[in-house]
Amino acid sequence: MMIDLDRHRRGLGRRLLRHAEETLLARYASIRLESFADNAAANSFYEACGWRHGDRLEGEGPTKVE
Repeated sequence: MMIDLDRHRRGLGRRLLRHAEETLLARYASIRLESFADNAAANSFYEACGWRHGDRLEGEGPTKVE
């Protein structure tokens, strides 16, 4: 999920994330979000939206966090 940089700070990301959460939680008992570990801006955004850090996901490519 990404919002163009020139559209940041307008609430669009929160609305899009909330819609995705509501849509998925209507169908599944739990959902998981993954982000790149080094993407401090995205991780801060998700934390501000109520998500919390989980495990580091090691594998091929950049490290992700759950």
